[in-house]
Amino acid sequence: MTTINAKGLLLKNICFSPQRGVTLSDKLADCYKQFVDSSANDAKFSVIKQTIFISAGSSTEYDQNKEKIFTYANLFFKVNPPTSVIAQLKQQGDLLLEIVYLEGLNEGELVIKENNAGSCLVVERPTMKMVVASGLCQHKSGGNIFQQSVDAFEQLQAILKHEKMQWSDIIRQWNYIEQITACETNGSLESQHYQIFNDVRTKYYNQSTFEHGFPAATGIGTDFGGICIDFIALRFNDESKVIGLKNPVQIDAYDYSSQVLAENNLMSDFCRTTPKFERAKVLVTPQGQWIFVSGTAAITGETSRMDHTVEQQTELTIENILNLVSWENLQHHGVKKGNEVKIDYLRAYVKYQKDIPQVMGICKKHFPGIPIACVVADVCRPELLVEIEGIAVIK
Repeated sequence: MTTINAKGLLLKNICFSPQRGVTLSDKLADCYKQFVDSSANDAKFSVIKQTIFISAGSSTEYDQNKEKIFTYANLFFKVNPPTSVIAQLKQQGDLLLEIVYLEGLNEGELVIKENNAGSCLVVERPTMKMVVASGLCQHKSGGNIFQQSVDAFEQLQAILKHEKMQWSDIIRQWNYIEQITACETNGSLESQHYQIFNDVRTKYYNQSTFEHGFPAATGIGTDFGGICIDFIALRFNDESKVIGLKNPVQIDAYDYSSQVLAENNLMSDFCRTTPKFERAKVLVTPQGQWIFVSGTAAITGETSRMDHTVEQQTELTIENILNLVSWENLQHHGVKKGNEVKIDYLRAYVKYQKDIPQVMGICKKHFPGIPIACVVADVCRPELLVEIEGIAVIK
């Protein structure tokens, strides 16, 4: 369980797999029961985000199961917090629940809002404002990746505008892309899904100046669901700082050469642009410091270590994360206070179901006792077998 103290608030990540149940609703109910029975309820808490991972054999099945899950979740919460339902599990009927919640909120500080862009959650205090939204776009299956990417960013932009925030206020973004390395064809020309998404993202991000770096982000594949974006935006009104963190052993993704970019022949104005994200974002506040670690893979410089086995890729991925959050690297970026950096939560994406035991074993060896959510998903480069993201706390 991740614990982060900011402005008198505790932010926590926790995940659950069902221990019993036959239907998806039964399994989700069991996960919610585990949550209620957990130590989460030692204090007053407010859920600000949930991600529900499921399996699906077809786009129709995914759409039907997503609708069932939202219906049941609404019974539990009365008003659903920002929610995404992501098709990233393989075994039929599988389900995994990940919850993010805050402790320490006062009455009236959290509001769930509905507007033309959908729903979002807003936490506001004199010293800070946080906006959380999930499931942006996530149309019923159908439509092309380009149009769904535009729709998702239009929804995101509308929420930011409504809340008087900027693109640069986004500190963490999750980008779920159906069949991420697949290509759409137009005659003899191909356009890769991930590249299309990146080029649309560049078009929207170009509207803002990112003085403190791009968001920490993950771009990952799903089986169905088109495009789906989750984000957390945060603005401080005091001496708190937000720092973009570079990895000493990796080239910044936004500085990649064209050699590692895929094709996009659908857009004439923005084409083959780089992924716009930081390797991590550090939040430095008077009450606490923490790090949002972006999706990280076995890449050195800008080159995939495609000759590595899944075990070797996992070890290198973890090594990349540890280099990123090392005290030496933090000091280099101006983080002065603290004695220890602790990884407190991980989400691992594994390309092949059969490799999950090896990946989980290596993660538990390096980070014993912390929650690890593990799902099956294609990574943004076909040769990569695993990607890992997480949260670290500076103590």
